[in-house]
Amino acid sequence: MSTITVTPSDEVSNLQAKRNRVLAKADARIANAERQRRPLESWEKQDHENDMKEVSDLNRRIEAAKAKAAPPSRSMEEVRAELAKHNSQFAAAPRRQEKPQEALIPDRFSRDYYHAFQGYLGGGGPLNAALYEGASPAGGYAVPVEVAGSVVPLAPQDSAIRRISKVIPTRSDLKVNQALTRGAFAAKAETSAFPTAQPSLSQFTISAFPVGVETPMSIELAQDAGYFETFALDDMVTALLEYEEPLFVSGTGNGQPQGLLGNTGEGIVAEPDANSNLVSIAATLSILGTLKATYHKNASWLMQRETSLIIRAAQVGTNLYEPVFRRENGVDLLHGYPCEYSSSMPTAARGATPVLFGDFRRGFLIADRGGSALIIKVIEQDVALAQQGVLVLLGYRRTDSRVMRSEAIQALTIAAS
Repeated sequence: MSTITVTPSDEVSNLQAKRNRVLAKADARIANAERQRRPLESWEKQDHENDMKEVSDLNRRIEAAKAKAAPPSRSMEEVRAELAKHNSQFAAAPRRQEKPQEALIPDRFSRDYYHAFQGYLGGGGPLNAALYEGASPAGGYAVPVEVAGSVVPLAPQDSAIRRISKVIPTRSDLKVNQALTRGAFAAKAETSAFPTAQPSLSQFTISAFPVGVETPMSIELAQDAGYFETFALDDMVTALLEYEEPLFVSGTGNGQPQGLLGNTGEGIVAEPDANSNLVSIAATLSILGTLKATYHKNASWLMQRETSLIIRAAQVGTNLYEPVFRRENGVDLLHGYPCEYSSSMPTAARGATPVLFGDFRRGFLIADRGGSALIIKVIEQDVALAQQGVLVLLGYRRTDSRVMRSEAIQALTIAAS
């Protein structure tokens, strides 16, 4: 009986695929109710709640599997030691003596070949050198093995904050002034002095915190499999986005970028609706009124994709004449404002803040030292690694972020109890 080994990366892929299937099933259920303009039946509500619980459980399992799949960081000394070990083992292994100018067809065939050939001609005896795929006789495969010229990547997590925020390049630490209060006008009696008032300002410093990764690669692989180098670069970019996104959501600002949560406008604290949907349609309407008019033109929503299903379930439960959540040209809209999705936003739960609404480009600042491009350096100067035929791809970027206008982004928090 054969044994199938599941690697940690396979486990992540399987869990993500399972989560996507559960989300697709929940999406289809709600879409069916939306088309029929009816609320969910009681059994549909129960199925929806079970699906959302399963998605939350899968999210936790995915994070645990990712942590398990992440390779331990190694220093260059450890890499050199491992390569030296492999090289010594290779040098100590017995080498097969090659015959110079060996003929493709031998002058004489062996007696075993003679008997096998006669048996095959006489009565369909065993075929010792298969010329077809799917067989494993002693003669081995005659069909060559090829490796596809691509690597199937893991699907990236939803990340939108960098795309919807204001991103600037910096050359050094940058001090940014922001207004706290504005000067106030007051009534003035005739011949009396004008009142004195001036705006108050504050200042924050946006810096740059480096993050990066080293990827050792043999020169043979880099030269013979060009697609692998492309895959390695794309994988670095995706991994960097997945590292940054949680910091842009909940970073402390001390030694790392500052996140949105806890630094935006307070917005509203809302109860679930009568159908136990944690994010209600009434709550999404209420938060619209907390955002000043000047920010509405470029405002958008930020949430997990699962949270949008909760809102859609709340919509079909209220039996609205005109749906407030709809999709146009592939873009999800809630009350006419686009929905952006981030896997790093909190899951809808009591006491959590699963939804943000506002003008992120005017409210959130991301600064990249020297530009936003991922900097890739090929390290070839290391003599020890060069002698072993290894080059190192070093990818890094220096980034910081700050909420520069808290009033431009408002939070929707679910009541704790």
